[in-house]
Amino acid sequence: MALQIARSLIVALVLSHGVLVLADVAQRSRGTGETVVYGLCAVILFGFQAVLPFLSYQRWESASRVSVFFFVAAATYLTVAFGGMSWNGLTGPLAGSALLLLTGVRAWGAFAVVVAVPPLRALAHDSPLLPAVGLALVSGLGGLVVLGLCRLTHLVSEAWASRAEAARSAVVSERLRFSMDLHDLLGFSLSSIALKSELIYRLVPNRPDQARKEIDEILGISRQALSDVRLVARGYRDMSLESEASSARSVLDSLGVAVRVDIRCGSLPPAVDAVLATAVREGVTNALRHACVRHITIRVADEREKVRLVVANDGVARGPAEPCRSDGTGLHNLASRFDVVGGSVDAALVDDGWFHLVCEVPLAVSLGSGRPPS
Repeated sequence: MALQIARSLIVALVLSHGVLVLADVAQRSRGTGETVVYGLCAVILFGFQAVLPFLSYQRWESASRVSVFFFVAAATYLTVAFGGMSWNGLTGPLAGSALLLLTGVRAWGAFAVVVAVPPLRALAHDSPLLPAVGLALVSGLGGLVVLGLCRLTHLVSEAWASRAEAARSAVVSERLRFSMDLHDLLGFSLSSIALKSELIYRLVPNRPDQARKEIDEILGISRQALSDVRLVARGYRDMSLESEASSARSVLDSLGVAVRVDIRCGSLPPAVDAVLATAVREGVTNALRHACVRHITIRVADEREKVRLVVANDGVARGPAEPCRSDGTGLHNLASRFDVVGGSVDAALVDDGWFHLVCEVPLAVSLGSGRPPS
């Protein structure tokens, strides 16, 4: 609405000024044909002044803008020179064009020249000075009003463009959050279901009772996965380090993996607790997916106002000690989450064939809502 109002005011200002000029000329004219000829020139000039704020003149090259201004100025002063002093009203919109088409010192210099022309012309022709001074003031004020209204239209346009860009960024951010949460929450659950299904396939012929217990656990994991999906859709999830470690121990024990959990930290802020729980889930998921794991160690301890989490597993192909530059989604998402809370993530394969996921996060974390970073 503000954009439409500003543009309408510009058009109304220029056109009303044109009507006044044409009415004044019609009263002083000594010939109808001359009035019609110069009137057509004036209509073209006023039409250009009215349309200029709607053009993308700011994107024009500097030489093009200067050329257009000099062309309009030449047409204006030729009309005034041959039509008589009654056409001096054409200089008003020209003052606005000087401020719009030119920049810096050139703009204000041209504006001052355009405003000063009527009084100087009156002095040169021994005409009354007071009307010329009044015309100069009207021209200057008209140019300033046109400049202000044009700036208003540009500011409103930029505000709407920024608003649209912010909306697009919010949509992209929400999509990223949703995909990260789905990966973090469902990766472990789906890996557990796949491994337990393979175990059940082997247990069914000879140990049906054990297979039945595993099926019950799969049902529990499936229900938890469904609950996680619903929580992600609502944009909130409440993960706990203790509960995540306990769940990992239960699943790994049933798969025959030796688990050692050593948590030596007190009560943690909700944001720290949630991001560490995410790291535990990601570390265990990576171990189940990418290694022939037999042993997993989960250690958490306070270290100088920081909490340090280490998830280590064996079963990785032996090789020289080196940092892991994984392009996988999991570690990348995890690093993004720890960046938000001022933490760090380091993953490395040591020479004994163990993979170490080391995460550190400061205890002094404030996310407002206490939710994990999304």
